[in-house]
Amino acid sequence: MTIGTTYPPELTTYTDSQTGRRVTQLTNSNAKDYHLYFYNPTVTPDNQYLIFISERTGISNLFRLDLNTGEIVQLTDAAPARADYFPFTYTPIHGVSACLPAIGAHEVFYFVGNTLFGVNYETLATRPLLQLPPDRRPSMLNADASGTTLVFATWDEARFAEWERRMVASEVRSDDQTFQQTTSTIIRYDTTTEQCDEILRLDHFWINHVLLHPTNRDLILFCHEYSSQPDRMWLLDASTGEYAPIPGQDADEWYEHEFWSKDGTRVCFHGGVENDKTIGFCGWYNITTNQSEKFYHCTPGRTYAHYNLSPDGKTMLTDGEGKPGCISQVHLQNNAQKFEPLCRHDSYKYDDDQRCHPHPSFTPDGTQVIFTSNRTGTSNIYLTDWS
Repeated sequence: MTIGTTYPPELTTYTDSQTGRRVTQLTNSNAKDYHLYFYNPTVTPDNQYLIFISERTGISNLFRLDLNTGEIVQLTDAAPARADYFPFTYTPIHGVSACLPAIGAHEVFYFVGNTLFGVNYETLATRPLLQLPPDRRPSMLNADASGTTLVFATWDEARFAEWERRMVASEVRSDDQTFQQTTSTIIRYDTTTEQCDEILRLDHFWINHVLLHPTNRDLILFCHEYSSQPDRMWLLDASTGEYAPIPGQDADEWYEHEFWSKDGTRVCFHGGVENDKTIGFCGWYNITTNQSEKFYHCTPGRTYAHYNLSPDGKTMLTDGEGKPGCISQVHLQNNAQKFEPLCRHDSYKYDDDQRCHPHPSFTPDGTQVIFTSNRTGTSNIYLTDWS
């Protein structure tokens, strides 16, 4: 299949068994279909197209789905380069790099191997942008609000390739400290001027989840992935080169999935208490006041969760903490979380892989929620109303 190949609508609508809400299954292929990683918008700014990754062509490619008609159009015809996002995807994947793309200004940016591309999701015109050295492995892309500046991390290719080979061969899996052996960099790329800068390099430090402030291209959030230290979330000021962990990350707490609020005033997160797996929290760190606010819950038997912040800046969205197996609104009051299930997702039953995580994400207008589920036996994409 080639760029521009069109697929008829695959839409089906059903009533959720628990809440009675209407849910629309947007894709229905036998391959893995999943939306962009949830801290990246997966719907274009005009609310017209859902951008997603599918392996329906035999390898990983990008597609757009018209949210008005359901029509699907292939955006890329990728070369069969390594595309797995090790260690977060566990099986060999080829084509467009899994979980890495980001939407910019009329383009979707993505890696095939070590080459960064942009494809116009309206005209389907493709342009190569950047070639990374062969000794570096790229991580997830992220764009600012204008969609013109990108950031991402790179890791040691040789180290990750060897660890990945051992894992695929069912040898002993690397522990968390193994990954800290890598040298990490943060790259900033201007898609208009094509200027590329390495703005941070750290040895023996695994950088991931690099996120650009919505309007300040010098302010960058990143995480110390798989760290055993209380320093998961970091802020970098690229104008001065100064970087430091966000204060208030206590040694008896863990944090995950940090992201900027839409207005850029807060770093949002979720986490829990190290010595009590039933206690979790979500909240944010205010970059102006240097204060954090947390909202707690207690969920015996908790499985996993990913949080997102609604456009009103007051309500959270999650896929597991309050009611495992559900997409839920999270109402925040009196330092506590109150969960209101929207619908079941019933994912995570068949394999433990990023491509089947629900990763709930809002449409730009904030009226609908996109999520992925493998409830039918393979990953597909779903939509439900927020209110």
